[in-house]
Amino acid sequence: MGMRLVAEFEGALAATVQYDQHADHVHVIGLAVHPDYQRRGVARCLLDEIDQRAVLPGQPVVVLDTIKETGNVPLFEKLGFEVTREKVATWCQSETFSQVHDVKMERIVIPNK
Repeated sequence: MGMRLVAEFEGALAATVQYDQHADHVHVIGLAVHPDYQRRGVARCLLDEIDQRAVLPGQPVVVLDTIKETGNVPLFEKLGFEVTREKVATWCQSETFSQVHDVKMERIVIPNK
């Protein structure tokens, strides 16, 4: 069962993210930021909090999956993630693209000193 974090501003829900802790990594699932709060560092704050929670039990890697065609890969790269795998996503379809690509990304957690 996953854990969920939310970000609120003046009582309004700004963002949410779910994550699962595994033996050797933390898997980020379903990061979403409300359009009114995008480009304000909210996603970075949530992911940084996940990093801190990953360090405590000794899970040095945070991973996520995204679809390349959403345009999210460059956004996650700016947040310190690197592409570790890309393959055709046979499990989903798009009305816009003939095929879409499932991208696995990860970033190494560096503990605060």
